[in-house]
Amino acid sequence: MQLTPHEEASTVLNAKQKHTGVWIVVGIVVVLALLFLWRVIVYAVQISRGMAIPPQSFSASITLDQTLEKSVLNTPSETETILAIGTGASDDPSLGPPEALALLTITEFADFGCPFSRETSYIARALAEHTDIVRYVYRDFPLTDLHPNADVAAQAGQCANEQGRFFDYHDKLYQNQYDLSTERLKQYAQEIGLETRSFNACLDSHRYAAEVAADKQAGMEAGVRGTPTFFFNGARVEGAFPRAFLTDMLRQFRGVANAQTAQ
Repeated sequence: MQLTPHEEASTVLNAKQKHTGVWIVVGIVVVLALLFLWRVIVYAVQISRGMAIPPQSFSASITLDQTLEKSVLNTPSETETILAIGTGASDDPSLGPPEALALLTITEFADFGCPFSRETSYIARALAEHTDIVRYVYRDFPLTDLHPNADVAAQAGQCANEQGRFFDYHDKLYQNQYDLSTERLKQYAQEIGLETRSFNACLDSHRYAAEVAADKQAGMEAGVRGTPTFFFNGARVEGAFPRAFLTDMLRQFRGVANAQTAQ
């Protein structure tokens, strides 16, 4: 069937519009990707130079605690933040040198029941080759309204820490996040080779309930509103960030360390 001149012109116009639409979408995707890469690079450079950094947020990858009052969500001052995240941190599981000797201190507030915390659970292992310059501190922020077993799981983690096996147990819990019942928590301890009698006694006594609560209180005072939330030398970063974000940051700090050694 032969098209009329008007129909031919309409067909050509529609084709051009579709083609233009495709390029617009491609252009938007490219621009967003470049903006994200720019933010990662600038953020890493600012931290490595010791510059002040405003709070960052990967807001699509954070589980928010809806029970927190608005009054505690106000951004605290830098001094208040450092005091809050530092309180009791010496008792918490950590990797790396003392804070006074670390170029970068990363404090994470996490919840063993949170899927976004699981996404960043690789961090402890990723830092294994950088513990000469980076200090990593894990602190508990159980969101029990969303994850009812998160509090007892946090206590279990502290019981594992008594035996010097926190990070092994940490990995085990995130690998089995679907079931954090007390029975399973004890089973996971046995499976990684913990001394079960002392572990079970620790867990049943709720020995670390107060410490877990103190961690969460410290987090709220520092402006934590969900999990995971990180502090990089006191600068807050919310949400599960991509692996490239950490890799680029570590590269920057490794360069700083090498430069200091060469001097």
